[in-house]
This record gives sequence, C-alpha cells and structure tokens, in this order.
Amino acid sequence: MTKKISTFYLIIAGVIILCVASGVLYNKYFKKECRDEQISKLHEKYFYLNLSKEVSYTGDEKCKSCHSDITESFHKTGMGSSFYKLSGNNEIEDFTKENTIYDAKLNYYYQVYKKDNEYFQKEFRKDDAGKIIHELDRKIEYVIGSGNNTRSYLYSENGFYYEMPVSWYTEKAKWDLSPGYEKFNLRFSRPIIQECMNCHNGYSDFTEFSENKFHSLPEGINCERCHGPGELHIKRQTEKSDLFEAIEKDSIDRTIVNPANLPIEEKLSVCYQCHLQGDVRVFTEDKSQTDFKPGMKLSDVKTVFVQDNVHKGDFKIASHAARMSLCDCFIKSEGKMTCITCHDPHKSVKDVSREFFNSKCISCHNTNTLSVSKFKVDHRPESDCISCHMKQGGTKDVQHVNFTDHWIRKEIETPDRQPEENISHVKLKNFNNPGDKFADMNLGIAYVKYYDTKHPDKEYLQTAIPMLEENLKKFPEHKEGLYHLGLAYLKSDKTPEAVSTLQKLTSIDTGNAPAYFLLGTAFEKLKNTRMAIESYENSLKYFPENVKAYNSLGNLYYNTGKINEAIGAYKKAISIISNNPAVLNNLGDIYLYKLNQLDEAKKFLNMALELDPDFAMALNNLGNAFMIEGKTQEAEAIFKEVIGKDRANVMAYGNLAVIYEDKGNIAMATDMLHKILLIDPNDVRAKQMMKRLGK
Repeated sequence: MTKKISTFYLIIAGVIILCVASGVLYNKYFKKECRDEQISKLHEKYFYLNLSKEVSYTGDEKCKSCHSDITESFHKTGMGSSFYKLSGNNEIEDFTKENTIYDAKLNYYYQVYKKDNEYFQKEFRKDDAGKIIHELDRKIEYVIGSGNNTRSYLYSENGFYYEMPVSWYTEKAKWDLSPGYEKFNLRFSRPIIQECMNCHNGYSDFTEFSENKFHSLPEGINCERCHGPGELHIKRQTEKSDLFEAIEKDSIDRTIVNPANLPIEEKLSVCYQCHLQGDVRVFTEDKSQTDFKPGMKLSDVKTVFVQDNVHKGDFKIASHAARMSLCDCFIKSEGKMTCITCHDPHKSVKDVSREFFNSKCISCHNTNTLSVSKFKVDHRPESDCISCHMKQGGTKDVQHVNFTDHWIRKEIETPDRQPEENISHVKLKNFNNPGDKFADMNLGIAYVKYYDTKHPDKEYLQTAIPMLEENLKKFPEHKEGLYHLGLAYLKSDKTPEAVSTLQKLTSIDTGNAPAYFLLGTAFEKLKNTRMAIESYENSLKYFPENVKAYNSLGNLYYNTGKINEAIGAYKKAISIISNNPAVLNNLGDIYLYKLNQLDEAKKFLNMALELDPDFAMALNNLGNAFMIEGKTQEAEAIFKEVIGKDRANVMAYGNLAVIYEDKGNIAMATDMLHKILLIDPNDVRAKQMMKRLGK
C-alpha cells in the first residue's frame, strides 16, 4: 500500500512539473515572463495553446501544404465556398433570361445583368407610358452564399459594404428579391454588419464602431474557423523549441484544435458560432464575434436568445442548433449526439447520399423495436427515415428554399406554421448561457435589441427597463447594460434619464463612440445644442467616419446660424458616403434657403432624388426652388407628385395653396387649406391664410 501511494504522488509531482514547465516555456516562446495577465489566465482556462491572441491566423494555403485533400474537399462545401468575387469561373446564374424583378409595393423594377465580364444590378421605375423615369446602377463586387440555396450580392463604397436587392435562388433557378426584401425593401442601403459577414466569411478586418466598414476581406470560411489560428501548429512542424519538446508527451496536439477531441459544450460551440442564429445575440463585455475561437465555449463570447415556446413550424435557415436541441435524440443521447454525428464538415452535403444519413438513424434505432405510429409507416432498414421525421420545406426567413428542419420528431403534423399576423408579444429565453451571473442583465439588453432591430413595440422596453435598472444596482459599471438602458430611456421619451445614464457610461468608457452619439441625440432632444455638439464631436473623435454624426452636427450648426460649419459637416459626410439622400437634401436646403444659390441647391436636391425618387422632403425643396425661379408649372407638378405619394403631406398642400392663390384660383387654394386642417386642425399658417382669403 505504501509503495502504491508513493508512486501515485510521484506521478502527480511529475504532472505538476510538466505543467509548470509547459507554462514557463509557453511564456518564453511568446517572449514574456507572465507579464501578460490576460494570456496567463487564458492559458490556465483553456487546454489549447493557439487560443492566445499572440497566435496568428495563417490562411488556408498554409494548411493545404500538408492537408491538401481535406482542404480541397472543404472548399467544395457550403462553408468553404461562402464568400467570393463573382466571375465567369463561378457563375451559375442566368443573367439573360427572366432577370427582371418587379417590387409592386414600392413600384421598382430590378434587373441583373452582365456587361464586359462585369456584373450589375439596376433599379428603375417606369411612368404610365412605360418610359423609364428613374434609374440606379450598382456593380456587384462579392457573392455571399455558397449557392446551395441562395446567392446574394454585395457592393461597397469607401469600404462600407451593402447587400443588393436581388438574389439568385438556386433550387428554383430564379431571380427574386433578396431574403427579407419581400417584406421591407431596403434597396441598396442594407448594411452588412460584422456578425453577418463573419458567419459567411473568414474573420475580416472590421472598423471598430462602424456598422459595416471592412478594410480587407478574405474569401470564404477557412480551416481556422473550426481549428483555431494555425501559426503555432505550423511552427511546431517546422521549427524546434523547448515548448514543442515539452508538449510532445501530450496525448493530443495542443497547438491546433481538433473539435472531435473537445468536451461536449466546446464541441457544439464550434458549430454554434454560426449555426445558432437565434433572435438576438448579446456579446459579453468587451467581446465581439471575432473573439470566439474553437476550444472556447460560445457563452464566453456571446449569449444567444431565442423565442420561448416557438411554434413547431417556425424554423429558420440558420436555426439548426436551436431546433436540434428540441430532439429527443439529442436530449437522451447525453452529449453523444452532436452536429458531426451526422455531418462531416469537410464534405459537401451534396456529395453525401441520403442512405448515409439514414444509416446514422439506424445505427441508434433498431428497426425491429421501433414504436408504432398512428400513421402507416415503413420501418424497414432500407426505408427513408428523414422523409418522415425531419420536416422538409421553406424556412420562416428565406423564400424559395427547401430546407431540412433539424428538429427530429416522431410525428410531424401539418399544418405546422403559425401565421405571421398571429404572433403575439415575443418572450425571449437564454439558449446557451442561463447560469451566467449577468443572465438577467443580458435578457434586459436582449429585449432592447429586439425592440430596436426586430419589432418596435414599446412593451419590450417596458419589460427591459426595470430589469436593467435592477441589475445595474448590482453591476453599476456594466457598459452594455448602461448603453442599452440609455437607449431604452431615449426610445421611451425618458430623455433626462437617458442623459444621466449615458453620461455615466462615457465617464467609465471614455472612448465609446456609439455612447457619445446616443448622448448627442438625447441632448438634441432636450434642445441643449452646446452639449449635443460636444457629444457628436466626441463620437467623431473615436469614429471619424460616422456619417450620421456629421449630418446631426450639420443640422445643429444650420439651426444656430453657423452656415459655413453646417456646409462643412454635410460635405464631410458625403465625402465618406456619397449616396446618402438625407445629407444631400440638407445641402440642397441650405443652398436654397440660406445662400439663395439655386443652381447649387438643385444640383444637390436632384442628386438626392436620383438616389430616392420618393424622398418627399427633397421633392418639396425642389418644388420650392422652381417656385423661387418663377417656374410655377414645374413646381405644381412636383407638389402634386408629393401628394400622390403621401396624402398627409401638409407642406405640399400648403405650397399648392400658395400657387393657386397666386393664380387667382381661390377655390382651389381654399380646398388645399381645408385638407391641411383636416390633417392638423391647429396648423397656424393654414388658419392665417384662410383668414387672409376671407374664408
């Protein structure tokens, strides 16, 4: 007994010495002696050495030199071919037939076409005679999506990337509005945010605080998204060091992650980083999408919220994880069933037979002992399990696709989809991180984000505000909590509370550009011009390409008579993004009413209307420019156009009333004034004009 105990302690001592030596050598390799506390803690927390920020990503070409077959196979999968420049080598669309789509809601046509080996999307509108009266072209730069289901397209300006209105739907081989555009067409202004880019592409060089600016873009998800940064692994194969000699005795290679060797939560997290979309994501303090690396738990970086009691039919194109979690197969497997039980991420689903997937079912389920269903079933070993137990069909969020619902069920009843109009107030639940000490704080943040990005129902803010207030008593310096409470106060018209909350945040986090911008908005709402200007300027100090901040500054300068400063702010904005109709209209406005430079005013107003022909404010301003020039016929036509688009546009009715009075048509002028007073019975100018007309 004594001998065994002594041997046991010797083994333990040896393990401790090896771990200490490995840690010292680890620090030696990175040319530090425990000086970086964060790295030291990371080393203690995670088994894999390549999770350190000191280890660089290398790209797939480095992987290919040793793993050519796997790399080549992977790049034929949907993940490996998820983002690329469009060219004749990867073109699968038909750019010549049925390539024009009509959006009846907004009365826009879209045409996708190829010219001189370049690709374009064109928006246009026709008048009643069929003449084109509006046209806007954008060159396609990138394809986003493998083409297994869809291919959407991006263009950029000054590094800011936007989705285009038309996508190619592969299974039906047809063009149609891009996903979500059938409900709300954002035309060429839908930003590609970092989360979106990083789930369709390798990690990219993103501009902090921007919504959609990237300095450089890789092309496609790469090996390192599932295996972690490769620099240390490559050095192990090519260089000698004390570190590598020390870890040679490890049972597995700690310089690169093999997901098959990970514990269950970390293993699932590799897939969940993109295949767990949820409804809202809340990032851990000071973390972003690119902080996740294989070997970590996804909950270390973000918490995903899903709808509680979601209807059985409501599956989305990136909801694999949430749906799989509902399966008895998954629940009862006690961690044995994961995504890679059925999917080899290195092989395209298109190259794997249906029989292969069915064999995965049969490997766990004895067909002779399966329970009897109320439906007529075929439980022979060669039967098709998937056709009965995994729903096939369209997803909730993307049209024209046939997708597999990953909620495996004994019986799938139909109808299985809850009509959109019957969906009541959404209740969110924490999917992957319910035990976190900030769980309640994150839920409050999630409701604010749901309000801000999904459904502007004040009930979500009413739910969120008390949760955030209570949790900020416990964690008073939680930056995301403070930011979203400030936002919730601002959206709830509790502006003084918003100011005090955001001021506290900016005192803690002095470089928080979005917080300063929100604070500027709050001060502007309180008509505190000096503090609003100071806040916007602070925001621009940390994110100098914020077009919204320059536009807001321009408006404040304009309203306080600082015309040159206003023009400078507006022109700075359009030097960053030239296609912002609001800024162009503001420039037109200032040249029209303050500087009386009609040609310059009309130039900017026409530029705004080329981008947005339905922009009522720009149309009214252009009509006024024609009135000043004495071109009342042109002005009248424009004001009538505005009313045709917006029956409640008081400004257009007022301008028409002035035109008709000048023409001596008092009856028509009076009619326009009556329409104004039906919309706003307290309109002072309409009442004064009615009195002047003796009505």
